[in-house]
Amino acid sequence: MERLIKQNYNRLSKQGIDYSDSDFIETFKLDPAIANTPEINNAMLDLMYRKNVENYMNIGHSEGKAKAEAGRLRAQTKKEIALL
Repeated sequence: MERLIKQNYNRLSKQGIDYSDSDFIETFKLDPAIANTPEINNAMLDLMYRKNVENYMNIGHSEGKAKAEAGRLRAQTKKEIALL
């Protein structure tokens, strides 16, 4: 029986770091259905966006400013992932 090798799509793996999609799923409590699909990066971008908004607001930024800055970071990171 031929064994299928699952491809990891997460950003770290694409950068050559030994970190699997399953590791992301477990660590960040993501939906297991997105493992080994490009969707894992979108889920992580959304998660980090929400965390960044919260963190910016915790240091005194307005909600609008926090969302704008978090959105800028998400867009920048999405472009970087697309280049991998």
